[in-house]
Amino acid sequence: MQKNLLYIFLSVFVFYAQLSQYMFNPLYINPAAAGLDGVTRFQLHYRNQWSNYQTTFDGSGSLGTQIFTASMPLNGLHSGIGIQFVNDKTPSGAGYQNLLLSYSYQIGLSGGAVLSIGAKGGIHTKSFDSKFRPRETGDPIVDALSGSVNQTKTDFSVGALYKTANYQIGASLNHINSPSYSFGSDQSGQYKIKQVLNLNASYDYYLTDLIKVSPMALWKTDFVTSVLEGGAIFTYDDKYWVGGSYRLNDAGIIIAGISMLKDNALRLGYSLDLTTVGATAKAPLSHEILLSYAIPAPRLLAGKKTPVRTPRFRH
Repeated sequence: MQKNLLYIFLSVFVFYAQLSQYMFNPLYINPAAAGLDGVTRFQLHYRNQWSNYQTTFDGSGSLGTQIFTASMPLNGLHSGIGIQFVNDKTPSGAGYQNLLLSYSYQIGLSGGAVLSIGAKGGIHTKSFDSKFRPRETGDPIVDALSGSVNQTKTDFSVGALYKTANYQIGASLNHINSPSYSFGSDQSGQYKIKQVLNLNASYDYYLTDLIKVSPMALWKTDFVTSVLEGGAIFTYDDKYWVGGSYRLNDAGIIIAGISMLKDNALRLGYSLDLTTVGATAKAPLSHEILLSYAIPAPRLLAGKKTPVRTPRFRH
């Protein structure tokens, strides 16, 4: 009976928070990206997964995810720091929240390249609002449950990123300590978060002085299953972008956005996922909004200003 409760509870955690505009928020994937872009940046993602998703027992709703990240460089220490908060919920009330701090150390290489090594750690909470549907009635554990049920554990990740003027390659390993959760008194049914390996790469190529194309790819695996995503973004005058990608066996994605204000400090982005596999069990569309704002790095520990080199300019 107790195992049945545990299995029912854990079955709601089959969804992994996707991020279609991951290319604009590398810190979410890799802690080595903390402070690497040379500015203090605040980013907010709001994702409506499978809009108007209909469930069999729990009514309608959406799989909602909110992601906030912030990072800043500490150039005097050749490093950067960052913070990440994620809130993920399903219509049934199951979800998770995490709060993680990141640190990166950046090593300058020849030709202006940088090798950044990073780590992040914090807390990861699994939660459920007690809408249990036991297979058998009369279980005293189920009857005693009320309100929100949650457990909080520590969570750690590591990563590395190699970046040049026009391309970057990164790798990260999330949940390296595989935090485990157990609900009920039967500890034999512990649930562990699997380690997830991320490999990503991108390349910037200028077709003209004003038009840049950036192909990119992301591969994720928990060493049992894997997800591959690839696409390209076209950027005009460093202000407007449009492009798309495809997440294998899941969805096609359309991405567009605009940069505004001085030094393109404000970014607004939007992506639309078109479900291509298993649409009858999901919903056809997912929406994601990106809001990003950057300010200059603080003078504290600013160090010597690092020259910025692009294929068009030399400083």
